[in-house]
Amino acid sequence: MKFAGYVGFWITSDETKPGIFEDHMVEKYYTGDVTRAYNKWDSRSEATTDKLSVNNQISILGDLFAQENWPSIKYVVWNNICWKVKTVKISFPRLTLEIGEVWNEQRPEKT
Repeated sequence: MKFAGYVGFWITSDETKPGIFEDHMVEKYYTGDVTRAYNKWDSRSEATTDKLSVNNQISILGDLFAQENWPSIKYVVWNNICWKVKTVKISFPRLTLEIGEVWNEQRPEKT
């Protein structure tokens, strides 16, 4: 199965004003392959509804930015849902991202 979507990077310490450093998120568009698709419902959670978690792997063709910032990858947008990245396997020029739960934190605003 093919993949085309955004990958979210957490970039630290950008100087927004002289002497003021802030963290922010950056999204970059990548293509690749879904190499493993697996999901399960966790009924052991304390929530009233079951919690969906996946154990999918997405292999992207990384550019220079991805190769330099792979430790900062936090989420992947796949099937219009943001998924947390659990692990990143490096085999340049490819990066294999293993995703898990839904990402519920803030994403950067589109300009």
